[in-house]
Amino acid sequence: MKTPNMIRLLEMSIHAFALAVVWRGASAMMTGGVSTESLGIIQSIEPFAIPVAILAIIGSVAASQLGLRRWRKASGGSHRESVELVHETPRLDQQHEKIIKDLRKKLTELDQENSRLNLVLQEKNACLLQDTLTGIGNRLAYEERLQQEFRRWNRFGNPLTMLIWDIDHFKQINDQYGHAMGDVVLRGIAKLLARRIRSTDFVARFGGEEFVMLLPGADAEAALQLADQIRLDIAESRFENTDINLPVTISCGLTRFQAGDSPQSAFARADRALYQSKQAGRNCCTTC
Repeated sequence: MKTPNMIRLLEMSIHAFALAVVWRGASAMMTGGVSTESLGIIQSIEPFAIPVAILAIIGSVAASQLGLRRWRKASGGSHRESVELVHETPRLDQQHEKIIKDLRKKLTELDQENSRLNLVLQEKNACLLQDTLTGIGNRLAYEERLQQEFRRWNRFGNPLTMLIWDIDHFKQINDQYGHAMGDVVLRGIAKLLARRIRSTDFVARFGGEEFVMLLPGADAEAALQLADQIRLDIAESRFENTDINLPVTISCGLTRFQAGDSPQSAFARADRALYQSKQAGRNCCTTC
């Protein structure tokens, strides 16, 4: 059965039901409470009861018609909303896809910016740990590396040797040949020191004409042998600046980390060994 026929049948059913119920109720009220039979046949009706019943029936039918119209209107509105929603869905999907695409683009840009900032931070950190004159590590880099190597030595117990280097008569070089020549000597010494060590070793400019070196895995004997080779290479080198060709020597004090050592105690012992090398006439290496 089609929908319009069903609606008409529903309307007729409501009308009939309203007619029977209201007529019976109105008749009972107007006859002073006299009951009717089960089939709804009226036994006694006063002359003025019929107009009242008719008014009640008309009101009932009007109410039913109004309700059906509201239902139809609501049904029609829901249908229109459904149709509008169906047409609206593709547009909403396109908007969502655009938002997701924009978010992905922003995430990509943020990731690229993060990578760039990380690179900048690494470069800045490298600059902070680098001696601007010689290009090797500076005092800060030494302190950082020393703590790392000390913790590793303290945990695993592998040999660790510290060397302190000091250029002989460096003040006289500056005074006699100028600070430009002194800078040439410092850069040359740093290059020679860095060239002779392993990738696992470390060298830095401690300050002024002093350099410090860490040799993990090397005992005092092996470290002393390496130090003497470096010292001889420096003594045989010449440092040039314009018309100046200058020989330079260097002294070294070294010590191996021992049980109960701290970074400070090991450094103090290596510094004493350096002092002994100076006292012995310079251009030599001493272990302590």
